[in-house]
Amino acid sequence: MVIPFKFVKTPLIIFGSGKRKELISVLAKYGQRVLLVTGKKSFISSKYWLELKRLFESNHIIIYHYLVPNEPTPGAVNSISWQHEKAEIDAVVAIGGGSVLDAGKAVAAMLGKKESVKDYLEGVGTKQPNGVKLPFIALPTTSGTGSECTKNAVISEVGKNGYKKSLRHDNFVPDVAIIDPELTLTCPKGITASSGMDAFTQLLESFLSTIASPMTDALALSGLEKIHESFEKVMQNGKDIKGREALAYASMISGITLANAGLGTVHGFASSIGGRYDIPHGVICGTLMGACNQLTIKSLEKNKSNNEALKKYAKVGRLFSGEAGKTDIYQIKFLLDLIDEWTEKFEIPRLSQFDVDPKSFKSIVEATGNKYNPVDLNKDELMEILESRL
Repeated sequence: MVIPFKFVKTPLIIFGSGKRKELISVLAKYGQRVLLVTGKKSFISSKYWLELKRLFESNHIIIYHYLVPNEPTPGAVNSISWQHEKAEIDAVVAIGGGSVLDAGKAVAAMLGKKESVKDYLEGVGTKQPNGVKLPFIALPTTSGTGSECTKNAVISEVGKNGYKKSLRHDNFVPDVAIIDPELTLTCPKGITASSGMDAFTQLLESFLSTIASPMTDALALSGLEKIHESFEKVMQNGKDIKGREALAYASMISGITLANAGLGTVHGFASSIGGRYDIPHGVICGTLMGACNQLTIKSLEKNKSNNEALKKYAKVGRLFSGEAGKTDIYQIKFLLDLIDEWTEKFEIPRLSQFDVDPKSFKSIVEATGNKYNPVDLNKDELMEILESRL
C-alpha cells in the first residue's frame, strides 16, 4: 500500500556543467528587458560574469542589475520592486546563493505592486499573495538552500523583535532553474561548508519528516547519497567539478523534498535565531544539526514513540558507513558521529562567534517550532541544544 500524498510542481530544470549558456535561449521566450539580481562579490568578480555580460550584449538583452549583499529584507525587496515598476520588465533572473535567489523570487512576485512585501509574509502580514508574478529564472552559485526549486522566498528583519518569514505561493516556484555546477567552483570554502551542511540537513529532515512520502523518501536518499560521495572531496578540493556536480544535485533535490515533506527542528531554530541575530542560514543549520539529531534520537529511544524514524536514521547511517551487516544502533551512532566530525572538521562556527547572548535563549526557544520533526522536543531539550553549541 502506498500512502496518499501531494507533490507540488517543480521548475523546468536544466542541469549540467556549462548549462548557464542556455539562459539566453530561455530568455528568448519571455522578452529582452531583464531585471538581474546577483550577489555583491563572488559571481560578479568571476569570469562567468564577464562571459554572461558579453552574451547579454550580443543578444541585445537590456539588463537592470541589482546587487543583494545580504539576506533579503522587506526594504531591499521593496526598493528593487518600486524602482523598476515602470521599466516594463519581461523577466527576473537571479544568479547567486540562496539569499539572492530568494530576493529575486520575491521581486518577481512584487514587481508592479504598490504594497510592501512585509504585508504578505507568513506570520507577519495580513494579506495573502495572489500568485501573480513575472517569469523568474534561478541560477544558484552555491549548493545549499535548494531555493531554485521551492515556492517560498525567505525574508528577514534582524533584531530583538526581528523575524525570518516566508513569502509563499505555489506559483512562486521558479519557471526555470538552471543548475550549472561550474558556477559553484568559485564558492569560498566556508560558504561551501555551511551550504553543504544546510543541504545535508534539509535532506535528512525531509527524509525523517512526519509527512514524508515514498516519493520524497526516494529523492531524499538519492540526495543523501550524493552528499556522502562528494562533500568531503569538495571540502578538500573546491575545484573538483565531479564533486561540485554531486553537491549541486543534492542541493537541488533538498529543495524539492523540503517543498513536499517539510523540515524539522533545525529549521525551526533557523527561523527563530535568524530573526534575532545576523547569522548565515547555513551556519545555523550546520552548527545545530548534530545536537538536534542527538536529542531527537534520545527522545525517540526513551519514549519508544516512532520506531520507523529510528529505522530511517539507521538506513541513512548504513548509506554513509557502507557497512551493511552492522546493527541499527551502530548505524545511528555512525551517522551522529559523522555529523559531529564534519561540524568540527569543516569549522562550522559556534553561536558565540556571532555574539549570541545566552539571555536570549528563552525567547528563542519560545519561538522555535518542531515543524515535522519525528518527535516534539520539549523546551528543556531545545534549551540544551542551544547551550551545547554556544
